Amino acid sequence: MYNLRFIAVCFIIISQFISPTSHANDSHFGLHGMTLFGGDDGLFASHLPMYHQPHNVQMVMQFHFSDAATDKAVKQQLAQQSTQSEQLWTIVPKPFDLMRLHPNSDSPLTHLQIEVVEGHFERGGTSRFSSQKIIIDKVIIFTELSMQPAQEKTNIAQYLMVAASNQSQNQFLIKLLKNRPEVDHLLRVLNPDRPMTSQVNSALTEQLTTEKQAGPFTAPTTLELSNSLHASKVELAEHLSMSPEQLIEIYLETGELQ
Repeated sequence: MYNLRFIAVCFIIISQFISPTSHANDSHFGLHGMTLFGGDDGLFASHLPMYHQPHNVQMVMQFHFSDAATDKAVKQQLAQQSTQSEQLWTIVPKPFDLMRLHPNSDSPLTHLQIEVVEGHFERGGTSRFSSQKIIIDKVIIFTELSMQPAQEKTNIAQYLMVAASNQSQNQFLIKLLKNRPEVDHLLRVLNPDRPMTSQVNSALTEQLTTEKQAGPFTAPTTLELSNSLHASKVELAEHLSMSPEQLIEIYLETGELQ
C-alpha cells in the first residue's frame, strides 16, 4: 500500500533541474509533441516525454507566436477555458533535434514551426492553427531522463511553479520527472491567493515505494501511480493554502512513462 501520510515541503532553485552538460552526439531528432498552457501574460510548452530516445527529456519553455493575431487568439482560448475540467491543448513542431533546446547547445534553436491542436494531437485532437512560427523566449527546464528500468523511487514528488511573472494570476504546477515509472502531471492554479516565486518549487511527499522489505524493488503500477497523484492533489492544495477546487488538472499521463 502506498502511504501519503508524510507530507513535506522543500524549495529548490530551478537551476538545479537544468542539466549542466550537453550530449551533442545523442540522437534526439524526431517529432516532439508538447502540451500548451498559459494565459494572457505568457505561453508555455512542455515536451511529452518517454523513457526512450529521442523523447527521454523533460523540457518546459516559454514562447510567443511570431504572428501577433495568433498569439492573442491562443491566449484568449486558454483564458476562456481556464476554469473548465477539459483544457488540454498541444503543439506539434516539425521534426527537430530536441538537444538544440539544451541551455548549453552549440546550435540553440530560437524558433519552431508548429501546428496548434485543441486536445491531444495523437488522440483525436482538432487542429486550430497550422503553419505557425513560435519564438522561444527561454527554456525553464531541460533534464535528460535515465532510461534504466525498475529503479527505486524517492518518496518526494516535486512540483515546479511556472508563471510569466511573480505577480501573474496564471500559475501552473508541473511535476518534475525522475526514475521510471513516472507521471507527467500538469495543473493550473485557479485564482491564486498570493503571488508566487518563480524560481522555486513546492514538493509534496508521495510514497511511491512500498515499505522497506527484503528482496528486489517492485515498481508501482500505472493505476497505483495515477491513484496516488489524484489523492495527493488534496494534500498539495492544503499545503499551498488553497482549496482542492483551485487546482485544475490539465494533463495526466502514466502509460507513456513506464
